[in-house]
Amino acid sequence: MRKTGIILAAAAVAMVFAGTSLAEGLRVAVIDVNKILNDSEAGQAAKKKMEARYEELKKTIDAKQEEARKIKEEIDKQKVMVGKEKLKEKEDALQAKLNELRQLTQEGEREMQARQGELTREVLKSVEAKVDVVVKDDKLDLVLEKSAGVIHYNASMDITRRVLALVDADGKAAAEKKEGGGGK
Repeated sequence: MRKTGIILAAAAVAMVFAGTSLAEGLRVAVIDVNKILNDSEAGQAAKKKMEARYEELKKTIDAKQEEARKIKEEIDKQKVMVGKEKLKEKEDALQAKLNELRQLTQEGEREMQARQGELTREVLKSVEAKVDVVVKDDKLDLVLEKSAGVIHYNASMDITRRVLALVDADGKAAAEKKEGGGGK
């Protein structure tokens, strides 16, 4: 019985030291993907596309709101003077405008969400490719996303700036290739 206890204790000590030596050889880095999405040239370009489309949608929605407001004012002014049939006709027209406005707003929101997801995915593909490059160059075993619960890390572990520079360089090279006609 005593031999079994000694063997278990020795095994536990061996596992603790084995785990420690394994952790000492682990190469870890930290990255802030949100910073790259916001600060990269590709991220900035995506944001500008989103803002431009948002402004287009906003103008359309504002125009429809103005039409609905005019119909409402017309109804309020002529309520007493017009007959019930004419009033009902105008109220139906107002309700149709309001429904159209509601539908346009919902479609605009869906479009913006889909577009944001699409543009973000495009930038994330580039980020992932550049993270792979840094991982291979530095022979990293683990990369943690800063916003995923990392409480503290040594600044030398942060690869955000390197990945950002690679993403921007890749974006410039793609733009130059596009402007140059692609070569073939």
